[in-house]
Amino acid sequence: MKSKIWISIYCLWILSLLPSSAQEYTGISGLIHTLSAEINPVGTARIGGFFLNKDFLPDVMTCQSGGEKAKYDSYNHFVSVVPFSWIELAYTCTLLKRERVTGDGHPKFQMKDRYMSVKIRLLKEGRWHPAIAIGSNDPYHFSSKETPDYYTNFYLAATKHLNLKGHELGIHVSYRWYKEETNRKWQGITGGLTYRPAFARNLRGIVEYTGNDINIGADCYLWKLLFLQASLQNGKDFSGGIMLQIRL
Repeated sequence: MKSKIWISIYCLWILSLLPSSAQEYTGISGLIHTLSAEINPVGTARIGGFFLNKDFLPDVMTCQSGGEKAKYDSYNHFVSVVPFSWIELAYTCTLLKRERVTGDGHPKFQMKDRYMSVKIRLLKEGRWHPAIAIGSNDPYHFSSKETPDYYTNFYLAATKHLNLKGHELGIHVSYRWYKEETNRKWQGITGGLTYRPAFARNLRGIVEYTGNDINIGADCYLWKLLFLQASLQNGKDFSGGIMLQIRL
């Protein structure tokens, strides 16, 4: 037990030295925008990308458009891996539009915000108790005018699954802290429910509260290879993506 704690501290320290949001769109297991204490099976590797609507993104992510600053839809891509049963790591790039415009007068995607994510499970789920995990997106970011802290946050999450005659109900509760004030609408207690029907264990329905939004969505795992997720933020704004998921 002591060796696991020291290895966890060491992994966090290594990540803090790397340059730079635990959710599926970062490559880390989770719900839609909120967190869970789940960790994918050991040896799982993922590579994929998502379309992210503008209200899904941090409020500080803006560009000059029509004479004033405005938010914009974006895309990301990521790679993640589960090297041990208790830790999950990801590296994510989100496309950014520069305020400088191109020849046609419209902002273009010209930069990327890069960051690491880590989730460490402190307690494995048991018959009577939930799984407990801690994690962070972009745990140590040197912010500047060019690259502010778009995603830096830390969280504690708990997850418990109930078996209802073959159907699985997941209960997820977390507390998240954001470094950037403009993202603190998502700070505090968050949570959600997941549901896997007995007749389609590769399908999962999701409803979550982010601290500011209520999102609904679904994801599925096809042919032991492709993972797809689609969601609606506050029941109207679409975000979704696809990833290749394999067991090494």
